[in-house]
Amino acid sequence: MATTAATLKPDQNFQRMSPGREAFRRLLRHRSAQVGMVILGIMVFIAIFAPVIAPYDPFQRQLDTTRREPPCIHLLGCPAERSEHIMGIDGNSRDLFSRVLYGSRLSLQIGIATISFAIIIGGLIGAVAAYAGGWIDNLLMRIMDVLMAFPGLLLAIAIVTVLGTGLNNALLAIGIVSIPRYARLVR
Repeated sequence: MATTAATLKPDQNFQRMSPGREAFRRLLRHRSAQVGMVILGIMVFIAIFAPVIAPYDPFQRQLDTTRREPPCIHLLGCPAERSEHIMGIDGNSRDLFSRVLYGSRLSLQIGIATISFAIIIGGLIGAVAAYAGGWIDNLLMRIMDVLMAFPGLLLAIAIVTVLGTGLNNALLAIGIVSIPRYARLVR
């Protein structure tokens, strides 16, 4: 018995998935991607809720400098009258656990800022090179090749040496070192 196209009814539940959604679905099936997303989620959670999680102010001195005490964890038998410092205190008598929690905020901001800078600038360079073609494409891609030829850390140190010290210059140096990857990818 032959069926014709008129007798076949299309499946109404079938919807074509967008390439982005399909790629995200495939990404979720990989164990390493799942582990990475969980770790990143935990870091973002800690960074956002650092003021709530941290037991002490990370900049305030906790102890008298004349008296040094080892880390105190009440669950491990430390007396209840002593203040609890899970990771101990640093040389300036500040709680290390609180400082690590607040440090995660800065680390996340630095990572997002440098990679965003590199993606935007590298994407623009790659798009201009691909669109223009010819000698402009060759020139821009040879500059990216030269940047990629140097070891990343060495190039970042050289850029910071030229620009001067400081967090903003370090962010700029790390961003500049990352630009060629994104420029070549977009091109």
